[in-house]
Amino acid sequence: MMALKKSITHAIIPSIVLFTSWSTVALSQEQTTETEAQTVVVETFEGEDQTLMLGGQIFFAPSNSDWMIYVSNGDLVMENRKNPQSLHFNDIAWVKFPDTETIEPTEDMIVSAIVESENDANGGVGILVGSGKSGKYLALTVDGQGRFHVAKKDGRQLRSIHSAKHEAIKVGESNELSFRVRGAHVLFYVNGTKVIQVPFSKRSTNSRNSDGATGIGLAAYGLGKFHFEEVEISRPN
Repeated sequence: MMALKKSITHAIIPSIVLFTSWSTVALSQEQTTETEAQTVVVETFEGEDQTLMLGGQIFFAPSNSDWMIYVSNGDLVMENRKNPQSLHFNDIAWVKFPDTETIEPTEDMIVSAIVESENDANGGVGILVGSGKSGKYLALTVDGQGRFHVAKKDGRQLRSIHSAKHEAIKVGESNELSFRVRGAHVLFYVNGTKVIQVPFSKRSTNSRNSDGATGIGLAAYGLGKFHFEEVEISRPN
């Protein structure tokens, strides 16, 4: 499975906003071209210092004891063997690009994530739009059976609002997830193909983190091992 991450070719889609992350890991920066290095950061989860991954915004000891978060063979892994109804989120609210000393909020950035799911029964790995911390977000996850799942949380209630199979999802392989915001809707993509459009306004004040930044992040749901192989974040064109 791990060999798959190195064989994926990224399709850069104008205006697509994908799962967020930044890294100060030298290896990640060396993989960009001279031009891209000024506007793109790639986190490969292969750096020696895990505390710097995604700019230090990965929480390896979550308060939710259902989940174990760790790095294995160059993947960030979220694993849950206890609660089939549990969703784990990791907000990524800020990014620092190589061409500046300023930390910027990830709102309206272009982000993507390559993921793979080893799920038992219902479960999946993916991205969220909004803020897990504030309890207002949409999450898209994909599982190992070619299905996608959309979950919505508004306050205390987490609801599964749609699940379906889609031919764009690769079974038993890695998939690249992304989204873009269009007015009051979020458009979710898998491997460059739009799979669902959902009403949601991530600019609502209720979707902002306590520090004022509208978030995006990583998510996993259900039982299994959920892999994040690579996360890329860039400025909009």
